Amino acid sequence: MLDKKLSPALTLFLIILSCLITFCLDTYFRQRISAKAKESISLIETTSNHYKSGRLEGYRLIKPLVYTQKNEESALYSDIKNSLNTYIEQLKREQKLISASVYLRDFDQGDWMCINNDETYYPGSLIKVPGMITFLKMAEKNPSLLNKKFVFNPANKNIPNQTFNSNQIVAGKSYSIKQLLKYMISYSDNNATYLLNSNADMKVFNQLFTDLNIPLFTKKNATITAKNFSSFLNILFDASYLSKENSEFAVELLEACDFKLGMVKGLPASTIVAHKFGEMGDSTMRQLHESGLIYIHNTPYLLTVMTNGYDVTELPDIIGNISRMVYQNFINKANQ
Repeated sequence: MLDKKLSPALTLFLIILSCLITFCLDTYFRQRISAKAKESISLIETTSNHYKSGRLEGYRLIKPLVYTQKNEESALYSDIKNSLNTYIEQLKREQKLISASVYLRDFDQGDWMCINNDETYYPGSLIKVPGMITFLKMAEKNPSLLNKKFVFNPANKNIPNQTFNSNQIVAGKSYSIKQLLKYMISYSDNNATYLLNSNADMKVFNQLFTDLNIPLFTKKNATITAKNFSSFLNILFDASYLSKENSEFAVELLEACDFKLGMVKGLPASTIVAHKFGEMGDSTMRQLHESGLIYIHNTPYLLTVMTNGYDVTELPDIIGNISRMVYQNFINKANQ
């Protein structure tokens, strides 16, 4: 049996080795626990007498709140709902509309109402909003992602045409993901969208729909309701899905949207609006939609309008009129 004392250098070495082994084992088991949790994360929806909430389960000690809303439509919006229904039915009789849906929610009390809640629509460029959320979610795991650059090469690429065009990225030039997000959301550029979609993590995209309890997009079902789409803007305003910084950045991109023919046209020029539009259709049917956060005295409400008609040039005015009617309703209530 050895009786000699260890040298100071050897003692220090053994202490450091012990600490490293402990650290590595701790890190390994933490990662295993974290990975196991992430594999089993799922949305659990709970309903009380007045509220419905969605929380993510699968973490060890927390249950992140994704959304909460009142179960029933508010009677406070019965007047504007009746007025909007009358307007929509009039347009249908005049054969300017096939159908329309409207979702309205305020953030002070969480009151909401919806017209034609079960009607589904092809989202068109509205789908760029969950696309943006997908990349910002990816960037939270890889902070350098937004600076990654890609060169746009449109040769032999089937990129959809647009009725309402704005700024577009240029072939042969290099763009960062952050720049592409700007083009995709603020200018609704399909070229930028194509480049982003080619590099998106579809697992993250699909998980977003799962986490919000929205049916996944498939080739057989690529439609969405006005209420379900509104969930994307709701989680951005609440910063309940992305970090506060990324949520703010996303809404800033929406605020810079340069489409002024619909929702914005029906409002006073000084009104702050963070919004996105989308179009879809063929020679027999045209759809135009818009969803936005509209701010009155720095307090917003969420409005989504989805329309299905015959002439795409008439639909922006219809959305603008609905936006104006809702805005005036809020102003009248504030002055009472």
